[in-house]
Amino acid sequence: MHILDDPCLSPRVATLLARARRGHQMPTDRIRALARAETSDGVEAAVPPEAVESMIRFEERYGGLWYPLLGSNGMEHGLDGEATVCLTIDGWTFPGIHDGDQTWRVDVLPGERTAMTLAGRPRIINSSILQRLENHAQLSQVRDWPHMTFAVATEPGQEPTLAEAGLPALDVEATGPADRWWVGGGTAIQLKLHKWWGEEDIWFARCFMERAENLATTFDVVRHAVTDGVCRNADWCGLCTHFRQPAQACLPNAATQSSCPRTSSPHR
Repeated sequence: MHILDDPCLSPRVATLLARARRGHQMPTDRIRALARAETSDGVEAAVPPEAVESMIRFEERYGGLWYPLLGSNGMEHGLDGEATVCLTIDGWTFPGIHDGDQTWRVDVLPGERTAMTLAGRPRIINSSILQRLENHAQLSQVRDWPHMTFAVATEPGQEPTLAEAGLPALDVEATGPADRWWVGGGTAIQLKLHKWWGEEDIWFARCFMERAENLATTFDVVRHAVTDGVCRNADWCGLCTHFRQPAQACLPNAATQSSCPRTSSPHR
């Protein structure tokens, strides 16, 4: 069943996909006819049947799906006329998603995990495509709430640790290898992997509140909750696409926000 025909989606994913559209889907017989495989160094290999079936299941479920998240470039899903799998350390993968906001390819791994490769460094970013949708749906719900951001640096491949006492409940459905969410009571906290190809990994911690009155207090609680990682100031908001002073709140719905200059992101 295609994702847009599924009546059992969570309410927030259904809301996210209410803005979606469906494009062309690659027919199953076409996938089988074009299926090819190669090793990580580009050498032609025998096509594993399980990889072909994985591409078919993906196309039947997500082929042609497009939805917007942060910008006008949407999240595009589908094989797009290709049916090539590549052998990696994580198994047979294929390019199935184009992340419009990051303008980069997302590969689909066994079990519908996803990975992104930047600067030659692959990283698993979603535990499943459904988790990816739940993550995007949660961000879509709160992106216009007042929010504050700081950065956390860790050793390569390591995740920051937060003491969860005093935080809302962990949102298990939206949480994956590159995003963690704590949500409840008009508060949402996101820990998002931003960079993983240098001498250290950089994560962004975003604190959202439906009402701005207690945002600074929540920001301090989250910052002090970091127990494994080095907290740093962040002067750029990727959601509002503008610079601001460290520890300055972004108030997207406030009239004063219109005076904030918007510019292109200096990051990926």
